[in-house]
Amino acid sequence: MEVTTVVGIVIAVIIMLFGLKMLFKKPADAAPSLDSELHVDSDSQQPVIPRHVRDQLQNAAETSSIEATQDLTSTEEKTENTEANAAESSNNIESGVDSLEPELAKAVDVATEQPAQLKKTEAKEAAEFSLNANIAKAEISEFEDESSILDEHLHEQQRVDEESALSTAVEFIALNIYPERRVLSGEKTLKVLLKYGLRFGEMACFHRYSQDDSKLLFSVLQITDEGAAGFDLETLSTEQVKGLAFFLALPHSDVQNAFDTMDSISRLIAREIDGTVYDQNNQEFTPQLREQWRHQAIDYRSGHAAEV
Repeated sequence: MEVTTVVGIVIAVIIMLFGLKMLFKKPADAAPSLDSELHVDSDSQQPVIPRHVRDQLQNAAETSSIEATQDLTSTEEKTENTEANAAESSNNIESGVDSLEPELAKAVDVATEQPAQLKKTEAKEAAEFSLNANIAKAEISEFEDESSILDEHLHEQQRVDEESALSTAVEFIALNIYPERRVLSGEKTLKVLLKYGLRFGEMACFHRYSQDDSKLLFSVLQITDEGAAGFDLETLSTEQVKGLAFFLALPHSDVQNAFDTMDSISRLIAREIDGTVYDQNNQEFTPQLREQWRHQAIDYRSGHAAEV
């Protein structure tokens, strides 16, 4: 079958379907409408209203009159309800005023009675709080026992004051200990310092006090590559200590005892860690240097530097 034949058949089918649709299509409602254009009579200049439109106008007028009547009726009902509510409110106000009259009278009576009751109460309180001259006086015994808490607090404050003197010292005499093995474990350092009576305190130093804990004798720092530094107890057990620096702050109220104690403990610790004691000029601390530094500390006066 040729292509032209197929195309012709398709066109014929489409035309047939369109024709059937036009035949069976429902005609549009040609009902007249009030919105249609008015025709004006040329002679009378009055609009010509078709007969079928006249019925619609009449129905619209009737509907408008019915709605107006309903609105008027509802307005009258609202007016009547408003008047009834106003009358009821007036009655309620009158009844409220009547009910308040007894309460007002009662309040006046209470206000009149209060001054009399107040006077009675004041007289009663005056009678209760009057002093009796015949009461025997109790003797308070003096507190002669010392408070352990207060004593401990004062002792701790004195210790803090002694340690604070380090920051205001004028001069220091220092002794340095270096172990022969180059470094010392932090754990070993802590054990040795505690063994010889030193306690960790202010300025991250270990401090040694007199036997009665009344005076700070000397303090100890660790020696690092940057110089003397404080201790960190949280990390000391894992650190390596290069050396220990003992120092005595001048002026000192008990300088002879402080120097002798520092000298003795430094030599004991050096012996225990296989180390050597040096003075602050990095000279080995021989007996001759010991005597020179001792006399220098004893003879020290504020404003004179210690020199050897």
